[in-house]
Amino acid sequence: MNKFDPCKYADPFYGNGATDRFFDDGLASKWFYIKALCGNTIPHATLPFGKISVGAYSGGYPTGYGMHRPNSSGGIEKLGEEHLVKGFSHLHQSGTGAIQYYYNYAVATPFYGDDISEIKKGVPISDEIARPGYYSARLGDISCEMTVDGGVALHRYTFGNEGGKIAVDFSNDGLDRSFGKRYFSTVKNAEIKLLSENEAAFCGEFSGIKLYFSVKIECEGAKASIFSEDLIPCDLRSANAFGIVFDFKGKNAVLRVGYSTVSEELARAEVHGSRVSFDEAREKAYAIWGEHLGAFTVHTEDEELRRKFYSNLYHSLVKPSDMYGEGVLGTSGQTVTDFATFWDQYKTALPLIFTCYKTMGERMVNGIASVSRALGRIPCSFGLSTIFPCEEQAKMLGILSLCDAYHLGYPESSKEIIRECITRELAREDYADFLKDGRFERYTHILDATDACLCVAEITDDERLKERLLGLAKNWTNAYGEDGLMSEESRYYEGDRYTYSFRIQKNMEERVDLAGGKERFARLLDDFFGFGKDSVKQLTYVGAGKDIAECRHHRFEGFNNECDMEAPYAYIYADRHDRLAEIMSECVNRSFGSGRSGLPGNNDSGGLSSLFIWNALGIFPVCGSGIFLIGSPAVDGADIRLFNGKTLSIRVFRESREQIYLNRVELNGKEIKGYSIGASELMQGGELCFYMR
Repeated sequence: MNKFDPCKYADPFYGNGATDRFFDDGLASKWFYIKALCGNTIPHATLPFGKISVGAYSGGYPTGYGMHRPNSSGGIEKLGEEHLVKGFSHLHQSGTGAIQYYYNYAVATPFYGDDISEIKKGVPISDEIARPGYYSARLGDISCEMTVDGGVALHRYTFGNEGGKIAVDFSNDGLDRSFGKRYFSTVKNAEIKLLSENEAAFCGEFSGIKLYFSVKIECEGAKASIFSEDLIPCDLRSANAFGIVFDFKGKNAVLRVGYSTVSEELARAEVHGSRVSFDEAREKAYAIWGEHLGAFTVHTEDEELRRKFYSNLYHSLVKPSDMYGEGVLGTSGQTVTDFATFWDQYKTALPLIFTCYKTMGERMVNGIASVSRALGRIPCSFGLSTIFPCEEQAKMLGILSLCDAYHLGYPESSKEIIRECITRELAREDYADFLKDGRFERYTHILDATDACLCVAEITDDERLKERLLGLAKNWTNAYGEDGLMSEESRYYEGDRYTYSFRIQKNMEERVDLAGGKERFARLLDDFFGFGKDSVKQLTYVGAGKDIAECRHHRFEGFNNECDMEAPYAYIYADRHDRLAEIMSECVNRSFGSGRSGLPGNNDSGGLSSLFIWNALGIFPVCGSGIFLIGSPAVDGADIRLFNGKTLSIRVFRESREQIYLNRVELNGKEIKGYSIGASELMQGGELCFYMR
């Protein structure tokens, strides 16, 4: 019997185009999309949590790939009628929106002739192919292939004729310049060194971070030179574009590109340490992806569901980036970047990594601690930039993630790390009002902070800290109005007060009582999810943002955005698990599709994709709290390889896929009451059996 290959079902192109997830009937038609109508993923070659990625660069928003102009809601304006690329860039965001720093560094371009300005205009791309760890396309008669070997990107170019050249433009930082200055930066303090005829080094400041690049070409008769836009040696301080160009004999060349945040020597050592051939690197990358995707073996006869599962799992593991051995803004060698942003990742993406991927889980714990020590706080977004965007999104999310790691069984030292980090958070200047009267300007931040305080109070051995945290946690009621919904006094990020009224808190029983009890809470949920209500029409035209903002549907955002993604599970606390089951069926079977159009909204560093994984499995982590909630599984079963070496086997008993309602659930033969399982209990592995009706 052939070994199951999960990579065959993982589509790197999944979700990088405009969505087609619109409905005129069913429950999904009652929900209203307020955010961008595209997934914004990349098909580029990278490794799980890869330090480097490489693929086609068009300047498109927001990853540098594709044909989209900047957008945040409504229809998407395109760069043009044809997908034109300017080369192949390194380092990319995955699924984000306006993150304010966009990478796309060291753009490598194969071309003919002497006019390098031609490469800046873009040429048509064709025959794109991608599989985990590999990307290829054609630019005219030039075959362009990319893969990765550790932190090194490998390019293989096969020209149709002799006389080809390869340029590497180090001046690029961001997206198409027609978008305006918000979308690109100027590389500062640039310095290029030609180390030999086939090797060069570059250093410069990209978005405030000094990076060292190493580039080496393998070909016949290489000759390297420094270029400005017209291939003339240039003064880097005044040039609009600068880099290196390699002339060579024959039709074939392999390019290796690496970088470091520490030194030129480390960047060169990484490139020189990459000694495998292109084909060997490609197969090695594929095998690494197979190992990571193979942590989940799902059982289903539905091939489309299998493709959706592994495509979403793939895009859940692209970020954050493991920068082990590097240092960014004073962080230690166990550096993790591209928390972009915690707000998008903390509910579903980071718990998924903690649950199954030990090395990255440990590095995230130490990386978050290192960020806290270096900056004196944990910003909502941390990447290769001196910009810390999106602080209006949330507070203390890094603390909740550290609590997740502790409950899932990471070393006892994580308890001290949590104490250390929350002490710094409470010393922040922007927490003054919260410490004084239990309020933030944005009331969602009250719930962020009070929930984190409750979660840490349950963990810490420091009695004085526990007492302080429990006192602060009592302020959670300040976020709500007299009607049991979030207060009208606050402004809300990417939604309204209804959007945030059904988040899962650690003290849900008290929250339900505040809303007037289970029956009233159920009615509020029914209104929010549109049960018994008319369908709403999605606004899909370009420029619809203002009209979308003025709509007053007060509905669920339909898995188009992260801010209410966990809200369906609030039905558990209203004793209406049947409603949850109906929403999960719509989510897995309709809200998420296949191919480039398959995601209902921005994937935001794996936020939506990881949500799909949990919902399809029928279990859902409650961030920071140490519990998993029971949903309605779409798969017929799954075997999950946990980070501690144990296996959790999900078994689903039903006669047809139409049986979506839960009769009972058992863990290792013991019936689970209340639709809740402790994280520590789940991490012991065994059999989780769903009996459906």
